[in-house]
Amino acid sequence: MQKLSIVIPVYNTALYLKECLESIISQTYSEIEIICVDDCSTDKSAEIIKEYAAKDSRVKYIKHTENKFQGGARNTGIQAADGKYVTFVDSDDYLFDIDCYKNAVYNLEKYNADISVFSFAEDYGSRKTNHSLSKSVKGLCRLNSSNFTKVLCVPWNKIFKLEDIKKHNLTFPEKLKFEDEAFWYKYVAAVEPKAYVENKYCYAYRIRSGSTMDTRDKYIYNYLDVLLDIHSYLVKINKEKYYGVQLANLLYSPAKSDMIFKLSRDELDIISNKFAECIDRLGLTSADINQKAGCRIYAYFMKNNEMRKYYIENAENLKKVKYKILKPNVFLYKIKREIKRIFKKN
Repeated sequence: MQKLSIVIPVYNTALYLKECLESIISQTYSEIEIICVDDCSTDKSAEIIKEYAAKDSRVKYIKHTENKFQGGARNTGIQAADGKYVTFVDSDDYLFDIDCYKNAVYNLEKYNADISVFSFAEDYGSRKTNHSLSKSVKGLCRLNSSNFTKVLCVPWNKIFKLEDIKKHNLTFPEKLKFEDEAFWYKYVAAVEPKAYVENKYCYAYRIRSGSTMDTRDKYIYNYLDVLLDIHSYLVKINKEKYYGVQLANLLYSPAKSDMIFKLSRDELDIISNKFAECIDRLGLTSADINQKAGCRIYAYFMKNNEMRKYYIENAENLKKVKYKILKPNVFLYKIKREIKRIFKKN
């Protein structure tokens, strides 16, 4: 059996951590190391990890001296890992198929694949909902820029070859949310992996109050930093044109958040400049933005307080209407004029 390193970033999840660890320890694939990275938890998470480490030598405890978010904790785990393969588990999640890792590693070995992918269920407490992967990627297939989003960007429904991650210097961005997108985009561009994809439900992704998913609006603007992180890596490996619309979609993701209406003028200016940098890096034109972004994205560029006030007052109505319907609107014309001014300025 080849060793599988399982990296678990831990931050204040004592309520769920035992269930998480039990589900991993009880896996029928036994040649594992469980690397728990405590990202400065203030609850009893550390005590729980140490308790399990005392009972099972496969459990390892690593303590951060500063909070680096989930991405930083995963990087620490990757550095400590010495298995042939590596996977990731969020500390509030769990596995509900005891053969999950056995089957996944078997597929890796049998098909000489670079990555093994399985499916999952969303756990809402009172119910579970199975999440099916796209039928367009099934069995043995090559993942690349045209299909990589079909298996989602999350790392916890995948088993990777550790040597690929280290060979290509792949890391998660630290102290940012949406680090999954950054890692997955970089991995696919660098490796273009041969994957074995099995639509088998093995992993329970817990939807709970206070989780990253639940608080994503608070950090929605990290998408801009994530895009810059991905693009910098692509430039480094001479693949800056590898992704097209998929990378641009990250640019538009913050437009879905209502948090934009709660930002100060100074914060909006910072985001406006960062957004302009992303546009410049991707080589997008104002026409591209007008066509793809949707009207809400233009709030980034509003310097005129009266225009912004009008926009906020009408946001609920605006977001219910498709961009093409709003195109003739005089208000939208003013916003388009503003974005052109931004392009000229930058």
